[in-house]
Amino acid sequence: MRFKSSTAFAISVSALTLTWSAAAVADSPQLRGSYGFTGSAECLVAPGYVGSPNGGPPLPNPTPGVALPNSGFQPDLRPNDVLTGTTSSYVYNFGVEGIRKFNGDGTGTVKGTTVSVVGRPTPGPGGYPHFPPSAGTSDFSFSFTYTVNPDGSWTSAMVPGSFTQTHLTGPRAGQTSTVDAIPPVAGMISQDGGTLIAAQVTAVVETHTYSNGDVDPQICDRTRTFVKLSDHDHDHDGDDNH
Repeated sequence: MRFKSSTAFAISVSALTLTWSAAAVADSPQLRGSYGFTGSAECLVAPGYVGSPNGGPPLPNPTPGVALPNSGFQPDLRPNDVLTGTTSSYVYNFGVEGIRKFNGDGTGTVKGTTVSVVGRPTPGPGGYPHFPPSAGTSDFSFSFTYTVNPDGSWTSAMVPGSFTQTHLTGPRAGQTSTVDAIPPVAGMISQDGGTLIAAQVTAVVETHTYSNGDVDPQICDRTRTFVKLSDHDHDHDGDDNH
């Protein structure tokens, strides 16, 4: 029985494709070790508003530890308080630097530092919330789970309830805060596994709760770039902290 040359070529290509696919799966990078990262983020905060829309004296938080009734977001992700005609929403930006440790078993930890810039809310400065523009720094940490896919992509999600933040400078210096759940990130892994990228791919409402009683619903976008630090699981000072 004879095969046409075109048939033989097709079989060869098919066999080569199968071999390459199997090799690609076998060589899919598996994340383990410590990666240094930098990145940026921007958050839209919808804390709600209490007070006179025409200004008036600043007011303290009327419901410490509980979000205001007109805080948060509508289904179309616009702040709820726009429905009342008085918008207190504002945006803040921050950069981050830190270390993300992958344990190799689908779990890991993050520790890092932020530098943030906050614009004042509108209408301000009367009512609640009220504050002038400011800047500040903080340390944060959380635990996460992750999955590595055969195509070289990866996804990660924060372990709910694990995020803690200590505010070091700025108006909130001395306070601590938590975020209920940072949205999952998705990204790609370089061929040698030494560089990662990641970003949020969904808009999810988070709740940022501060030790002074402020409760702020927010929607953020985050991007990160990671570089492998070493083949050994250690950092600059031995505890994965900056």
